[in-house]
Amino acid sequence: MKFIFDFDDVLFNTARYREEHFFPTLEKAGVLPSDIDDYFKKTGKKLWSIKDILAYFSINELYDEIMRGSENFKNKKLIEIIKKIGKKNCYIVTHGDEEFQLDKIKRTEIGSLFSEIIVVPEGKKGAVEKICAKHKNEKVIFVDDQAKHFEDLDFKKYPNLKTILYDEKGFEKVMAEIGR
Repeated sequence: MKFIFDFDDVLFNTARYREEHFFPTLEKAGVLPSDIDDYFKKTGKKLWSIKDILAYFSINELYDEIMRGSENFKNKKLIEIIKKIGKKNCYIVTHGDEEFQLDKIKRTEIGSLFSEIIVVPEGKKGAVEKICAKHKNEKVIFVDDQAKHFEDLDFKKYPNLKTILYDEKGFEKVMAEIGR
């Protein structure tokens, strides 16, 4: 059995990170959450990185401070299970700015637990289906916190694919699939 995990809000508690670390650090520098909202409205950015935001507000020197402590926001419970599943059975497919996503993964110190890390700027369909094709004789479980990433997957072509929505019961759903 192979597992594909999303990074943000599955392996990494992104919402908690933003509320407890990212926004407070920016606020100390005088940048409010409403300023960030305005930034996204003005730039229309869909793929963003902290470096882009810091450059926009001319506070580039905060990057290391903002990224420091990322390891404190990883999903420790799920990471322990991934260690047991094994590197050869686990993948990350994440959406976003490649440099930013890879830096977050590096700083959480979990990259070595995965056989491949794929960052996509658009939908996850191609990456997920490529993994399914590679392991056509095995069950492939795709775990993501957003159902929209499941909508265009070709379950007829890849009957070995199963999805798990990582919501408040996500961990239990993963455990049920593992059978532990």
